[in-house]
Amino acid sequence: MSEGGSGSAEGLDGELTATSFAPGWMPVPALAGTDAAQPWIAQNAKALREAWGDRWEPVHDRLVPALLQAALDHRRPEDALAFQVWPTDAPVCIFVHAAVGTFPDGTRMPQPGDGILCDAEGLGLGVQLPIAEEVGGVQTLGAQFVFASATRAVSVVVEPTLPELIGILMPQIHGFVQSLRLTAPDGTAFRADPPALREADPAETWIDSLTAT
Repeated sequence: MSEGGSGSAEGLDGELTATSFAPGWMPVPALAGTDAAQPWIAQNAKALREAWGDRWEPVHDRLVPALLQAALDHRRPEDALAFQVWPTDAPVCIFVHAAVGTFPDGTRMPQPGDGILCDAEGLGLGVQLPIAEEVGGVQTLGAQFVFASATRAVSVVVEPTLPELIGILMPQIHGFVQSLRLTAPDGTAFRADPPALREADPAETWIDSLTAT
């Protein structure tokens, strides 16, 4: 298993790059439904098995390829970057997406109380929004980070998972967001316009935004 992950994607909106130096961040390519999907699954299942060593159990022969297939299926058409994050030597993971685009006219932008400010070194000021869902009677938590200018926006979505897991991974996710850079085709670096969150406080921690009631 790699000791971190990085990615870059170039499109009409420019090139989006990011890096995570934490172990377990696996870049997910757009291979769903292609002949390259199964070789990718086999390669990464082998890498995980080698990394886990004696902690690999027979049941993982079935669970790990299924989770890797889920990674390919979870990658969205609009994703510039996608990662499956394996935080431990066990079949437990989360999905992280990064996209570049624009908001449709009339989109409700974050308002005071929706989230807290996030000052990302490579993008500028944005907002962190909690995502809370109930799945099978279990409360799950995720997050969305939005950095928007008048013409473009960068969005990072952490799919909801168990609160304990998101708490463990939060520093890694924050580091990933800090590493994001968007460069326009003419070489101009993207900078977000400060969001209108009068009640937000940059000193608050990211986990506070997820646990606020």
